[in-house]
Amino acid sequence: MDAGNVRTAPSEIESTYNEIAALVGETAGPDRHYGFWAGPDDDTTISEATERMTDFVLARLDVGPGSQVLDVGCGNGRPAVRLARTFGARVVAIDIDRQALRNGAEHAAAHGMAEMVDFRRVDALDLPFATASFDAVLAFEVTPHFDIADLYRGIARVLRPRGRLVVETPYPRVPMTEEIRGRIGPYLAMLNAVSLDTPEDHLSAAREAGMAITELVDITENVRGSFPRLVRALRRRLETGAGAERLLDTFAAWADATEVGGVVMTFNRMEH
Repeated sequence: MDAGNVRTAPSEIESTYNEIAALVGETAGPDRHYGFWAGPDDDTTISEATERMTDFVLARLDVGPGSQVLDVGCGNGRPAVRLARTFGARVVAIDIDRQALRNGAEHAAAHGMAEMVDFRRVDALDLPFATASFDAVLAFEVTPHFDIADLYRGIARVLRPRGRLVVETPYPRVPMTEEIRGRIGPYLAMLNAVSLDTPEDHLSAAREAGMAITELVDITENVRGSFPRLVRALRRRLETGAGAERLLDTFAAWADATEVGGVVMTFNRMEH
């Protein structure tokens, strides 16, 4: 699904997330990504399920003490801090949301990880890092904000040969019709998303950038419960009103969109 391939200004993305972050955070916790459930009968809480998803994704980075990792679109920094604490890697966590970066830095300091995680306000399409300076890169539910061809070229440049990129993202399971766009478009627009790309689009963009796919895991059935649970929690929390109803309707339409799935992809930077 293409949103016109027009890049949204970082300031607009930052403003949008500031508007919805507090509400969603109070309801579902500080992580800004899907939860991972074993199935419809799994009664894990949203916050526990998002941590489970974090562990599922981070394990694929294959890093350890001394590894240098770039977290692209780090949000509130929970995965970056968990990565440093669990694997001993040093992490540069970038985002354009200043409040999220402050939250991340505070969380790192509270867990004794301030020296291990460096939070910076950086545009992911203009990475100010030396060529081949990272052993791994994490892109955790952020690719819809970018033209992935541009994003992957920049990531490939800063990855060392045989370095690893792990991407977790929603994707369209079927060709997008006008009817589907009409239902899920408001949610993507609310997040200032540029596009919703298929796994094949990701593989093509990565290959053009000099990276090869090593693993693709479809997690659609595991993440399907994320937004229905969030909507139910929001309905219990929000007062009725036109603004609240519009927000809930937007989230509910995304929750009901069985045409949208989830995938985790692992790529390696080719040596030549």
